Amino acid sequence: MRLRLAPVEHKVCATADCGGSYEGERCLQCRSAFDPALGRKEPADRLILVDVDPAIYEQTYRCRCPVCKNLFDLREENVVVRAQCPQCLQPLFSRVQLQTMWRDTETLLQRARKLERARRQLAVCPRCAQPIAVESWCPLAPTVPHDPDVSGLPQNPIVVWVRTFHISESLEELQKEALDEAWRTASEETTSTSDEEPADAEEH
Repeated sequence: MRLRLAPVEHKVCATADCGGSYEGERCLQCRSAFDPALGRKEPADRLILVDVDPAIYEQTYRCRCPVCKNLFDLREENVVVRAQCPQCLQPLFSRVQLQTMWRDTETLLQRARKLERARRQLAVCPRCAQPIAVESWCPLAPTVPHDPDVSGLPQNPIVVWVRTFHISESLEELQKEALDEAWRTASEETTSTSDEEPADAEEH
């Protein structure tokens, strides 16, 4: 068990007149549930406990929108949806086209970036001939103004620490337990040393 200064992902409450910062599913002040289309996620440096079993925090990768700096998780299903026409829901590219497009990619973010570039070159859907809307990948784009020329995808992901909630104890409670354990250990060592002193004195 040790303390580490690390960038921790936290959520900013979108409720008017609140603005609370929290790590769970609900704001600790107004109890509003987090909505990724309204609430921001931001990194903040914090002292956290690591090397604890079960882990309190785990490292994970997040995309950080280059426009609004919001953190968001890029998933396979997000890429699948963007590879389809929003009107007829048919694939915008054939399997061979996708294989060629993603030939040299290693990560999901790289595939998303290449898909976005190819998608922006399509004026209309090859199946239904409907216009292809240009949208940011950032979940806040529907409610926060984003430049339509910016995809919302970063060049590289960033690493943040996310609360696992495997255990419910707060950082303060765990720190208190660690201090109590250290105090008990020190007290036991002192008592043991005191018990040995008379025996040493008799030998001399």
